[in-house]
Amino acid sequence: MAEGTVSSKRAAAADGGDRLSALHDDLLHCIISFLPSRQAVQTTVLSRRWRNLWRSTPCLHIDHREFAAKSPAAADEQAACNKLLRFASSLLEAHRAPVLESFRLHVGAQLSPFSVNTWIRRGIVDSRAAALEIAMAPTGAYWFAPSPPRDAAAARRLTTMRLCRVRLDGAFADQLRSGSSFPVLEDLALARCDCALQEMSSPTLRSLVIDCCQRFSSPIVSRSVTAPRLASLQLVFPKHATIQEAFSVNGGGAGGSRFRVSVAPSCGGDYFCFAYKDMSALLGSLRNVTTLELWRFSYRTVRTHSPNATQLGLFA
Repeated sequence: MAEGTVSSKRAAAADGGDRLSALHDDLLHCIISFLPSRQAVQTTVLSRRWRNLWRSTPCLHIDHREFAAKSPAAADEQAACNKLLRFASSLLEAHRAPVLESFRLHVGAQLSPFSVNTWIRRGIVDSRAAALEIAMAPTGAYWFAPSPPRDAAAARRLTTMRLCRVRLDGAFADQLRSGSSFPVLEDLALARCDCALQEMSSPTLRSLVIDCCQRFSSPIVSRSVTAPRLASLQLVFPKHATIQEAFSVNGGGAGGSRFRVSVAPSCGGDYFCFAYKDMSALLGSLRNVTTLELWRFSYRTVRTHSPNATQLGLFA
């Protein structure tokens, strides 16, 4: 009877011209999931049918840019920050989805680390998000990456993590290495992060992106990566980076799997030229690579020192 009533309401909505509201809740949730959370909440004005849909959508995206001040005055910026704080607190308190497919958080310089960390815990612990994205504004401070959820059920849903302008230290490296902290994490992307860690080791990672990450107190990139299940690695170096010989990559090869590595300089401008010893150290450190791609490198500096690579590509 209840299903018949719901179907009747949908049919009536369609007959009245509102065909979108006649769709099943799952489809409407999918549509709302493409919107930032503020816009998702604003869909309540569309019709009575949409009034509470945002409360159970499986994706949350809190973006400080939607609350940007209209002028650079300190008072306006603080007012915008307060508005964001009130919205985020109300959103997380009223949201009722039992689990999240994704939790995206883009935050600016005015927010306190306490508020940000509270939202992160809500996203990955209480809501057990399968995908987590944290991005700091270019002018913002760097926060440490979130601690893994202690609840086993929560930890076993987090498969994807993307961090931008986040500070990472040895504790994060320990969490990756343990396997129990992120037991199903397969996709990790780090962009412009302040990396104080020297080693990245994971028994579960299959895809890893390291994009212009370095210790910002030093221009030197020195890091080792060990991941036996790794199938794809993308390295993007800051234009003027120096690679010490300590940099090494040991990945792939598990079960005879293919291992693809792409190396490029940061976007924009000239071709990239490593010193010969840096280039040979990098290529010589790659293990179990089946496909190697080099982007925007000067041909004069490319000397192949990766004999395991079955395919080598040079791209402008």
